[in-house]
Amino acid sequence: MLICDGGTTYSKIYNVHTGDLEILPTKDLILKKDRWFQLATGHSTKHHCDKYINELVALAEGALTLVDEEDFVVLDIGSRDTKFVQIKKGQVNNLDWNTSCGGNLGFTLELLGNYYNIDYDTLNPTEEMVPVACGLLGIEKIFDEINKGLSPQLGVAKFINGMAYNTYNFCQKPHKIYLSGGLTQNKCFVNSLAKYCEVHLLGRDVLIKGLLRLM
Repeated sequence: MLICDGGTTYSKIYNVHTGDLEILPTKDLILKKDRWFQLATGHSTKHHCDKYINELVALAEGALTLVDEEDFVVLDIGSRDTKFVQIKKGQVNNLDWNTSCGGNLGFTLELLGNYYNIDYDTLNPTEEMVPVACGLLGIEKIFDEINKGLSPQLGVAKFINGMAYNTYNFCQKPHKIYLSGGLTQNKCFVNSLAKYCEVHLLGRDVLIKGLLRLM
């Protein structure tokens, strides 16, 4: 039995029988037209499964599986969107899904990293920030500052700090955030977000955990 979290850039496929987790580029998954899943979430799998689960539902269920607390906030940042779920007394209290202002954050960071050859594991956070609300629109401000003589490393670090602050506000400024998604592996973003609140990393397979909980 196969279940899948089909993201914009990467997809996670879990074999329930073997316990194997495969992470592959979504573009490769899309080419396999005959790939079929018994349970799935994510826009790229909506028409390739027996049963489809809303991503916010999968995120909430996965967080409830992983976090042993009655009240908490989980934030999932993907390539094209940002998802937020607030749990109170063990139940979903509030949730939101941002595909515009907070959208494209993961994609933008990947684009900037590749363009300027930046290693996010070694990029130091900065107290300065570029006040932007949209990932793609923020690129223009970064390019402007770099063209005026700012180093690409500092420009991107300022952008990351601005987006970290924006996502913190999107989550209604909690004292603690459980972070899900690919940006859990971006040290500069994690350390920038940690300037505003306590950050705990849940990894990239939270939605898969949610699907397992719903089986």
